[in-house]
Amino acid sequence: MVSVIFMPLLIPLYSMIFLFQLDHFTDRFAHTGQSLVIFKWITISGTILFTVVLPVIPLYILKKKGQISDFFISKKEQRAVPYFLGFLAYGFWAIFLWYVLRMPTYVVGLGVGSAVSVFLVFVINFKWKISAHMAGIGGLTGGIFGLCFLIGINPVWFLILMIFFSVLVGLARVELKAHTPSQVLAGFMLGFLIVFLCCVRF
Repeated sequence: MVSVIFMPLLIPLYSMIFLFQLDHFTDRFAHTGQSLVIFKWITISGTILFTVVLPVIPLYILKKKGQISDFFISKKEQRAVPYFLGFLAYGFWAIFLWYVLRMPTYVVGLGVGSAVSVFLVFVINFKWKISAHMAGIGGLTGGIFGLCFLIGINPVWFLILMIFFSVLVGLARVELKAHTPSQVLAGFMLGFLIVFLCCVRF
């Protein structure tokens, strides 16, 4: 259940939901005259399209053809094509955030960081089965830490909760024998560092 709730494809959606909880972000609409509700649903819908629907379609086709054994892509040798297509979908999501929604650069950084993280997981997977789940939850945690750093807020209990969820996902992946502890830790560190740095430096 934990692995399903924190599937990598759902992580960008969670990050956008978190974003709209920040007064620092939503207050900008009070000065522009834009409808926050409409903008929110365009953002959420676009995020679902680019980071859930588009990556799932080829997964479904590959599963029907027998080229992948399950939607978690448990076998390392079956991951190359889905991961590369996921990277392209995340890249289009970043473009959507920047050129269509005109998001602030720190939000675009979340999209760019996510795309880069997926690409690095794709490359590393040729030699080593790094955890995509942990790269995802690590990216979400790194993005939230980055946003809080830029805005200057310190929601201690929420940050502790993110660490707790990260540990929970890591334990679940090891318990399911999907990954070794080193693959789990490496995935988390990759996702966290890439998305954090892209968020604060983009």
